[in-house]
Amino acid sequence: MSLCIGKLLEQKDLKLSSEMQRVATSASSSTGGQFSLLWKDRLASTFHTSIDPEEQVAAFQQARRNACVYLNSLALQSAGFGITVSHCELRLTDALIQSLQ
Repeated sequence: MSLCIGKLLEQKDLKLSSEMQRVATSASSSTGGQFSLLWKDRLASTFHTSIDPEEQVAAFQQARRNACVYLNSLALQSAGFGITVSHCELRLTDALIQSLQ
């Protein structure tokens, strides 16, 4: 990953972290200070994470990386691998940030 793409991904991850924190705060306040039990269970059983936004960001980053590596391995048969994986990660992060806003 080039330095400038790495910096851009880092900036997007900070924005994602901020959005995840905003969603967690909103969800907590809308249910009387408690997270929905269904949401907690779904996060734990399906996604192996918790209501902690930073833990969710870390889980997303790992899943994003795995999905992009797999996708680009299939699509490009491992040619031009690094740059396309990075662009895939940027696009997935943008999509999640957009859906959280």
